[in-house]
Amino acid sequence: MKSWFMPCILAAWLFPASGDLCLNPPPVNFSILVVTVTEERFLATYYCIRGYHLIGKKELFCNKSSLEWDSPAPTCLLGHCPNPVLINGQLNSSKLEPVSEEEIVTFKCDTNYILKGSNWTQCQKDHTWTPPLPICIREQCKPPQRSNHVHFKASNFNPGSRVTFYCEDGYQLIGEQSLQCINGEWSGESPICEEVLEAIREAPVEAEESCVFRERNNICENVQRMMQCQKENRKTLEELKYSMEIKKLQLEKIKAVMSTE
Repeated sequence: MKSWFMPCILAAWLFPASGDLCLNPPPVNFSILVVTVTEERFLATYYCIRGYHLIGKKELFCNKSSLEWDSPAPTCLLGHCPNPVLINGQLNSSKLEPVSEEEIVTFKCDTNYILKGSNWTQCQKDHTWTPPLPICIREQCKPPQRSNHVHFKASNFNPGSRVTFYCEDGYQLIGEQSLQCINGEWSGESPICEEVLEAIREAPVEAEESCVFRERNNICENVQRMMQCQKENRKTLEELKYSMEIKKLQLEKIKAVMSTE
């Protein structure tokens, strides 16, 4: 295995234009290129010169069978680290551009926004910021999204506040009834209201206690008793199941109403 250095700013290529070799590695300004040759492939590694940082893939491979590089060439941009950006906020550093190694930047959010993350960061030797760059999020939550037939009650949308949802008559709530504003975002998805079928809302509960299956020591006897009860009341298994579903919906509706009061 052998390797050599190639300063791309000089554009001095060492690959011969041959049909059985890979094409010259793509040139990258303000970088130093190290090429390693093995029996099976070429490896091109790019290093940005001091004062520049790499954007893209650092290493490119070229198999001798395909004779093509596996990725586009990276670029070297001015500054040891990428320029810090804070949307809806402000940053304070010793200078604007380029960013130098070990430079420290502090952050502050605009009015009505709060900082999520560290209020400072430092440019490291590996061209990264540590701690990671923060973001500015809204201090208040936006009004919650709601679908048709959904209403909500809330005194405000400040951090820690809660909003309670309820449905119009004839509709039932599907989802969380109450959400809390945390770090500018609601704690969950807004619920929806689905229409309760007229037949379910108005149909009387016909299932009788005597026809409900109860666990006993003698299961066969209990099954026979339930079947006899259904026969006397002229009920089928589907009818019994339907009446029990109606009772379940009515109990859920009562529970929802009681929890909102």
